[in-house]
Amino acid sequence: MKKAKNMTFSIPAEDAEYSGFTTEGDVSVHAGENVLAVLPKELTVLEAALAARSLIEVAGYLIGGIRKTCGECGERRCADSCPYGPLDEPGKCPYWDAEPEVTLSESARETLGIPEDAKLMLLPDVGEGLVTVADYDHDISDIPPTILTALDLAGVCRGRLDEAVMNDEVIRHD
Repeated sequence: MKKAKNMTFSIPAEDAEYSGFTTEGDVSVHAGENVLAVLPKELTVLEAALAARSLIEVAGYLIGGIRKTCGECGERRCADSCPYGPLDEPGKCPYWDAEPEVTLSESARETLGIPEDAKLMLLPDVGEGLVTVADYDHDISDIPPTILTALDLAGVCRGRLDEAVMNDEVIRHD
């Protein structure tokens, strides 16, 4: 991600009016990963509740975009086209355990020259396996558990989700 110096935003007047913003009054900016939320500095309890509803709606749009990209787990299983797990056991998706499959101790990583934050992958063979640095930067294990739960509730296919994260796929959420 590029570093921003100072940014100036211009909000269309109709959007500002709909949101209750005026040219008077201070605003508060809340920054999180990949999001900036601008709120009036002072809100009544009702206004804060309505703002929370709007933020939840935005989260819904984002989850909907992920679901559109990844598809639903049930859709793939019902169509007998799920490449991520055994179709003869529909409740048995290998992606329900989002923990990393391979771990190395800090000293092993140091000895091998593998950075602490590098993803690892296992290339299995009969009776042995090769542990190597993965050719991707992120996978499903990087999704926070609370968000993974929300995606599960939306029916998102975890196998396709993992693939999309590893490939840095871009979604549109509008």
